[in-house]
Amino acid sequence: MPPLIIPLYYQLLEAYHPVSYYSASPQVTINTISPTPAPVSASFVKKTSNLTIALLGDSMIDTLSVNTCQQSFNNYFPNFNINLLKYGYGSTNIESGLKRLTETTSYLGKDNPSILSQNPDIIVIESFAYNNYGNSQSGIDRHSAALKKMIDTINEQSPHPKIVLAATIAPNSISYGNGLKNYQFSALEKVERTSTIKLYLQNIIRFATQNKIPLADAFHPSLFGQDGLDSLISSGDHLHPSPLGSQLFCDTIAKSIRDNRLLN
Repeated sequence: MPPLIIPLYYQLLEAYHPVSYYSASPQVTINTISPTPAPVSASFVKKTSNLTIALLGDSMIDTLSVNTCQQSFNNYFPNFNINLLKYGYGSTNIESGLKRLTETTSYLGKDNPSILSQNPDIIVIESFAYNNYGNSQSGIDRHSAALKKMIDTINEQSPHPKIVLAATIAPNSISYGNGLKNYQFSALEKVERTSTIKLYLQNIIRFATQNKIPLADAFHPSLFGQDGLDSLISSGDHLHPSPLGSQLFCDTIAKSIRDNRLLN
């Protein structure tokens, strides 16, 4: 029998295991590789519960395919009717995300009710790393303070939702922004921008670890050396996730929810 060949994508996803903060003695295993659960035909699955998941972030959330994310969650949680609330607003920083939790906001001509008013079961807060406060300690501190404020607001105003912090895919310092309209970055600017983005991606990972908050880390599996894998980044703007990058990110979120037993 020929050896089983597991695609690189699945190796990337399964090789990195975020710590399960709801386990007394978490185990980090990098030797066992198991693919994403295979899709299950809806005709053979009895839906027993409803599950509402809110995705909060900037354009890294906005550009995600709803169908891709829906499929990821359906694969991991076939017994649930999944309702996705996508609250990704392009070119916005993390402080603006707080308003989306508690107020009606508008994006691209559409009014959206507050996230908390819709009683989600899980709120995923992405890093907003691509719309950051610059490469300085004060910027990182401001980012951390905004994260804390968002989490405190959720816990104070609606203690029901479970919270997941998410780090999206890594940027590539060579191709970053190629194809963006009205932007032309020099090689040095690309290095500076992508280095800063990675600092903020690392900051949300550190924040989640220190505060024992479930983490969906697509950043580390998306790295090849120090740069993001080209196959995971859009070939159009060389910034947002490609279809494969979207799948990695959505699968990572679903896997984190499962591994942290947030539905128990």
